[in-house]
Amino acid sequence: MKFYEEKKAKLPNGEKMYFRIKRGGDHPLILIHGNMTSSENMDVLMNYLSDDFTVYAVDLRGFGESTYENPVESLKDFVDDLAAFTDAIKLDKASVAGWSLGGNVAMRFALDYPDKVHRLVLLGSGSAQGFPSRKQYLFGLIKGRYLETKEEIEKSVKGVERLRKREARRLIAKILEKGLYTHRQPNEARMTKYVDAFLNQRNLADVNYAIGTFNITDEHNGVVEGTGEIEKLDKPVLIIHGEDDGVVPVSTAENNKSWLPGDVELVRYEEAGHAVLFDKPDAISRKIHAYLLDKEE
Repeated sequence: MKFYEEKKAKLPNGEKMYFRIKRGGDHPLILIHGNMTSSENMDVLMNYLSDDFTVYAVDLRGFGESTYENPVESLKDFVDDLAAFTDAIKLDKASVAGWSLGGNVAMRFALDYPDKVHRLVLLGSGSAQGFPSRKQYLFGLIKGRYLETKEEIEKSVKGVERLRKREARRLIAKILEKGLYTHRQPNEARMTKYVDAFLNQRNLADVNYAIGTFNITDEHNGVVEGTGEIEKLDKPVLIIHGEDDGVVPVSTAENNKSWLPGDVELVRYEEAGHAVLFDKPDAISRKIHAYLLDKEE
């Protein structure tokens, strides 16, 4: 029996946002997934989180079971969808936890809609400086050279798109195992669902472009100049990162902590990779509970 309900919220822009809701106490918490995943990949953490929370795990536009009627141009599109979603379900204010790409969306959401956000949790989060796609040569990536246009990025993701069209499930599972689930392996049934989430993404080039042009620091990221807006992000922030993260290095978490101006706590977990929320769900759920509800662990 599922521990959550599945629903869709109709947004004013014509999109329908799928979400899972685990009903609990009167402390709302929104979970935002990462790239090449969906709310499906938040299932373990969602299950571990305290019943003091009512948890909403969303599928961003073009991911999972959400629609993709309007192409994404920037992370602000996801953020505006999220704001419309909270209005649709009559949720005035919540804490927000974002994993990887979801961390970038969470930061942007707190900047654009501060009255809707209580506290932030960044799980293996992308950089506040964005993550531009690097140019490739015959023998690997070119240091300091980045893809600047959506057309360049579309070409760079053709290999992944071919895997999706072929539904190369075994190869996709291997990619997920080596990239995300490096420490604790999902069982066969769960991996099947995670591969489904990978296959259901319809916006990879658009998302990679949006990540590359996201930059709220005061430094250039190789593609765009920073806006410096991070100085306005004064919400309390809990940063959680795996020491062995091979997708987003732990130095990114350290940089995010140094850039964020307010009350920021960084917790690093040993024997955990990019899927830190999967590798350490018990410890992380207890830490989130303590941080968001001001209780001792």
